[in-house]
Amino acid sequence: MKQGVKRKPTYKQMAFETAVRNPERYIGLLTALKSFEGQILNDRNLLKIISHLYLVGEVSSNGIVITGKTKISDIKEKIIEVNSTRRADGGFPMGYQSRFWTYMRTPSELGFVFAQYGKEFKFSDIAKKFIDGKIDEQEAFSLQAIKYNRKSPYRNVSNDFNFFRFILEALLKLREKNKSLSYEQFVVAMFSPNGNVDEFLSLIAENKFKDYETVYNFVKTHFGATTKIKTITQDYPDVVRRLFIISGFVSIRYSGKKLIQINENKLEYIQDLLKIDFPISDKEKVNSQSYFEKLDTRTDEFLSIVRKYRESDKINGEIYVNKIFDIIKNYKIDENIIVESIEKIGTRKTVIDEFKEIPEPLKLEFYVSILVALKYGNRFSIRPNYKTDHIGKPYSHAPGNIGDIEIYSPKIYWLIEVTLIRNKTQQLNHETTSVIRHLSSNDEFKSHFIKYLSFVAPVVHEDTKEFYDISAIKGQKEGYEVSMKPYSIDNFVKTTLKKENFSDMEQYTKKVKTDFRSRLSL
Repeated sequence: MKQGVKRKPTYKQMAFETAVRNPERYIGLLTALKSFEGQILNDRNLLKIISHLYLVGEVSSNGIVITGKTKISDIKEKIIEVNSTRRADGGFPMGYQSRFWTYMRTPSELGFVFAQYGKEFKFSDIAKKFIDGKIDEQEAFSLQAIKYNRKSPYRNVSNDFNFFRFILEALLKLREKNKSLSYEQFVVAMFSPNGNVDEFLSLIAENKFKDYETVYNFVKTHFGATTKIKTITQDYPDVVRRLFIISGFVSIRYSGKKLIQINENKLEYIQDLLKIDFPISDKEKVNSQSYFEKLDTRTDEFLSIVRKYRESDKINGEIYVNKIFDIIKNYKIDENIIVESIEKIGTRKTVIDEFKEIPEPLKLEFYVSILVALKYGNRFSIRPNYKTDHIGKPYSHAPGNIGDIEIYSPKIYWLIEVTLIRNKTQQLNHETTSVIRHLSSNDEFKSHFIKYLSFVAPVVHEDTKEFYDISAIKGQKEGYEVSMKPYSIDNFVKTTLKKENFSDMEQYTKKVKTDFRSRLSL
């Protein structure tokens, strides 16, 4: 493969891979790729890897049809064809090889994986714990972000500092003055050449950034920016902002302008992380193997901070049981507003500006929790298990082995599992056995509660429906009888608005069992 001439490093805007905007996707990608750990990333193995990603639904294309009987050998040639025009990138040749790098560039920059063409594919200790559910996405991303360095083997830049630390330290200083960082100021911060907090705070104190155009003109004049305005003010900041949110570092507020603040629920956690000095040597900044090995160090030290603050996360979760009613009151949410909000998920439109920054899959959990609270009021305790900021807005999914939304009274336990997954294979792989495990392993509710389970998705595939039907029958046999039903989002909303959830689940499960007995008697 012909190697290009490496350009001289220059100062550039902070950026991550924009093809994968939602960092929540990385858990699925890393999980799907774990079985390839230790393999050499040559053309032959990369074709198997990319084919596998198509097969399990992590990657899709209109030109490649996947059915329940599709095998890797059936789609290899089509994958080569579909990806043939992709440019060489990151040391990977053009074609399906560079497509692999599209998905692994950000995990490589954050030290989750070592993924270099022609070399052995490796996973860091944190990545393995993330995949195995021993740490959740917020914990995994926050730990790797606090180790990250802008100048690395993956970025040919002169900026030589940790951007996450830089922004967090700036936010902490602004917090002391009861101030926030506007989104426009955040964009300007992305051009910092040295990560000097005081220098940046002086710059934003001396200049006004009222809109994107003002910011664009400023960075062109002061930093020599030449990229398009949309890329500078929206595309690059969007991905970086999402990583800040999923790490639990910030909360986004709206007060005329979009404001970025420290997430008060994680304040002490952030302060403890910042106390750990994590220097990266010049050799590690230019050698991908050394960089990966460096970011894979001091795991126990960082995990001790995670364990220290898990109890406070649990307490915040309990507080949120009450906060959901505060949110309804403070934002004047009624049935019409929440139904419209649910309908707009996935359309890039949000009814309430304050909720714009919530990742789409979390929005569904959040809005379903609000809908149930509106309809059933104080009849139940409603416990969404996602992590929330100090306002009560979710930013990260529930830790592993915990259900999405738990609803309970002295007699009833109702588990609601929600997903935006539409892909048939992904839905069957990720939203079936784990859901039943959440229910059946919950000792607190095993004995005396009447149990219910609602599975909610944009569309419920027949294989998924069949799984839940069989689980209902098995539950009775194994001593944890549950009334359960898989719902489309629209069907679940209509049922909840009529407050017929329990009778609907009971009738559905009764019919499943009756039909099963009828088939057995034939």
